[in-house]
Amino acid sequence: MCLSAVIGELPEQGATRLPKLVIFDCDGVLVQSEEITLSVLISLLNAHVHDGKTLESAYFIEHFRGRRIAECLREAEQLLNIGLSGEFEEDFRAQALAALTLELKATDGILEVLEQLTIPYCVASSAPRKKIEHCLQLVGLLPYFEGRIFSCYELGRWKPDPLVFLTACATYNVAVADARVIEDSVTGIQAARAANIKVLGFGPVHRHAKLAEAGALPFADMRELLTII
Repeated sequence: MCLSAVIGELPEQGATRLPKLVIFDCDGVLVQSEEITLSVLISLLNAHVHDGKTLESAYFIEHFRGRRIAECLREAEQLLNIGLSGEFEEDFRAQALAALTLELKATDGILEVLEQLTIPYCVASSAPRKKIEHCLQLVGLLPYFEGRIFSCYELGRWKPDPLVFLTACATYNVAVADARVIEDSVTGIQAARAANIKVLGFGPVHRHAKLAEAGALPFADMRELLTII
């Protein structure tokens, strides 16, 4: 199915149809990586500050969640009035990878969901494929997603652009009315909404108001997904 055919079958967000495809985000949905990688990023950014102004960790973990790292770095340069070297992102990714290797865990309940899910599923992430595969490999989930990975880096467009979700639907020959997206970030929810795909917002209860405001149906326990869909 071509992208134009997928886009041509736009449902209302509240439409209720049994899905034919579940599209998972990776960071914050399949694996609990956002706090790890963004804590590393904020620490490295604050180390470049010379005038005492720093980024508050809890706020900026939420603010940067789900966004392309290059975009976060541009914003941080403006906020902190600093200039970052061309090697900064490379250094960050190396340190984040080391931290993930030591600390990363699969989302509680996700393995049970994948074992019981009877409809096709895939992962669509703003992260590079290498990072997606590494994270999934670390927690034992890669076998469930081999051949089912969609990376924004390979499309050249990042969430909140909907292309990665539309590409997943087209690849599986599924209309957007028959897909469900599972996201943890406002940016990801915006991308799903732009694709007109019904989106579920995964996260702890204290984040539910933010997820609902962005347009998702919030839930806190991954095991609930089998009932919700």
